[in-house]
Amino acid sequence: MSAPRQPANFRDALIAAYNEAPCQVLPNALWKTLAQLETLHTDFEIEDGAVVRLQAWNATLLLLHWTRDRRQLPALTQFPATLSTVLLHQDYLRAVPFARFSTRTRYFRLLNRRTAPRTAEPAPPGFSFREVQIETETAAVAAFIGKCYEDLHPTAAEVAGWVTQPDFAPDLWLWMVDDATGAPVGLGIAGLDATLPEGSLEWIQVLPEARGRRIGRSMVLELLSRLEPRAAFVTVSGQSDNATHPEILYRSCGFTGDDSWWVLQRHQGKELTHGIASG
Repeated sequence: MSAPRQPANFRDALIAAYNEAPCQVLPNALWKTLAQLETLHTDFEIEDGAVVRLQAWNATLLLLHWTRDRRQLPALTQFPATLSTVLLHQDYLRAVPFARFSTRTRYFRLLNRRTAPRTAEPAPPGFSFREVQIETETAAVAAFIGKCYEDLHPTAAEVAGWVTQPDFAPDLWLWMVDDATGAPVGLGIAGLDATLPEGSLEWIQVLPEARGRRIGRSMVLELLSRLEPRAAFVTVSGQSDNATHPEILYRSCGFTGDDSWWVLQRHQGKELTHGIASG
């Protein structure tokens, strides 16, 4: 048997490392970083055929710092003085001057590797799954997400943009509807990136008045079941201090891990970061 091919460039090195430990290498699905590579400075190291270090940054963003032996981040003075946003795994925080950043937000990241066939769970009594009609319901999706959050209000144009992304799969956009009224009470959106292949849960929302009826759990398990024949693993991220505690839901559906990520920003204000703030 021939030895595995050694990564020849940063993209190949990132894919190799991410495939080993997705939640430790990046805070969100791989394709989101691959799509930005042309805008980033990148660096990597190979030792004995294995990737041991990855870094990616530009003038305002430190997107990636990963080392196999968990060596600490170099001093931030080695990066541009204009650096305003840093994404870091919990393991590297000791080297970061927290006082420099006015906004500090922590996210969990969990993994579900396929070890046995995934089984969907029927919709709760009185509710049914219905696929989102992409051509006509992007505004409805945007409005629904806005009803579920105090601080996230995507526009219909932003939702329409998600349809053009490389992980889009129409059968992974689902409503949970009330059988009596036909009105949506839950929304689940997952993505499928054929690069690895990787599935990712992007948005799992239930209206406040409909929570506590296993609607979220049914949507997660349905999406996992649809991803089962197509994805080697599925990832999910969410804000750690979310009042609805989505991490509990994902762990009950088979997701595992203890990886935490921090988004550190030098200026006040929140950005709608599709995929990082799921749940």
